[in-house]
This record gives sequence, C-alpha cells and structure tokens, in this order.
Amino acid sequence: MTQQEDKAPVPRNKDNKCSGPFKISDNPPHYVSAVEYTDIPEMVRVINLDKDIYNGTASFQYPYLESHARTRLENAFIRDNQSGYTSCWAMRSSPDGQMIGWIHAHFLPEDSGTRVHPESGRELKVGAIGYWVSPEHTGKGHASRAARWVVQEYLFKERGSDIVRAEAYTHNVPSRKVLEAAGMECEVEEWTVFIPKLQKKMVICCYAIHWDDATRSVVTDKTRDP
Repeated sequence: MTQQEDKAPVPRNKDNKCSGPFKISDNPPHYVSAVEYTDIPEMVRVINLDKDIYNGTASFQYPYLESHARTRLENAFIRDNQSGYTSCWAMRSSPDGQMIGWIHAHFLPEDSGTRVHPESGRELKVGAIGYWVSPEHTGKGHASRAARWVVQEYLFKERGSDIVRAEAYTHNVPSRKVLEAAGMECEVEEWTVFIPKLQKKMVICCYAIHWDDATRSVVTDKTRDP
C-alpha cells in the first residue's frame, strides 16, 4: 500500500452550497450533483474507454489511474471546503445515478487584482469551466445543459462572476458547440500554445460570456499561458 493510499481521504463538506442534486432536464432525465469518492471507479473506467477525453484536454493522463482521480477530488474538496461551495459536479441520469460526465468551475487567479470593471472600477471576478462526457453518452446534449447551468445558475447568479471563460481546441467542433450553447462567444479564434503532455503545439480558441456589456472590452490575455 502506498503512502497516498494509506492516508485518510480529504472529506467533502456535505454542507457546501450548490452540492445538489439539481434536475436540469426532464427529457432526457439529467441531474448534476457533487462528485464523490464513490464516483472514482466509474470516472476511471470512462476516461480510459478511449483517448478522446485525453486528447481533448491539456492535463489528463493516459491511462488514467484511481490515484489520479483521488488526487483530483482531494484537491477540489480542499478548495471547496475553504470556499463553502461545491465546484465539481457529476452529470447523472438520476439523482444518485452513475456518473456519465463531469463539469467543474473555477476562478482565474491570473486576473485577480489586475482587471477592473470599466464602469465601477471594482476588481473583476472571472470564472472558467471545463467538462467531459462519457463516449457512451455523447450526442444527447448533456454537456450543453450542464454548461448552461454552471454558467448561469452557479457562476453568474450564485457566485457573482462578471465574465465566464472557456477554451477548446480550434478543431474540436463538438466542444465549441457546447460553449456556444451555453451562450458563449468566441473572442480568440486561433491561439497557438504548447501542450506539455503532448509535447507539441496546438491551436486553441477562447470563448467568453459577460454578465453585462460593460466588460466586453476585457478580452483574453494572450500574453499568459492558457
């Protein structure tokens, strides 16, 4: 047994706000609820079905191990327990059903203190989202519905974000359609970046949605790493 496997897992605070389950569709039935350690086996199985999820992200390893999933959840739970808000959800077909996808939200630290609202002068709050759906459940609108919910209900209404951003590989048309379905618009069509795990440069595009039109002049900073 490794040292990591031997230690007790970081618990998720069940009282964190926005944990769910939240019903976001009747037909097909679609719920989002906080990811749990019990989701790890299915999370690992799905991510290893093929390399689509690996190839579509900048960080996932392949093969994806239970230790990778556990570390991902522990880091998320530490941040969530500090903020008092859940930030990572499983997409499910029933309130306590098996995970069929993942979506998360976070805030961009590189914008903290450096971007201000053009009208009020207060510091901007810039959120971001990321997601994946099981290859067994793609093409059913799960990612689009979950993205809309996280953008509108969580980041805008609950957390008071001014802007929400997301990135996709320029050639990844399905992912781009998800962002557009969530109300986002492309603000950077082509940005060539180096992806360390692939050891090559890839072209990404950047999307954003604004709470009010006053912040539309605040665009993605291409001088930083995405």
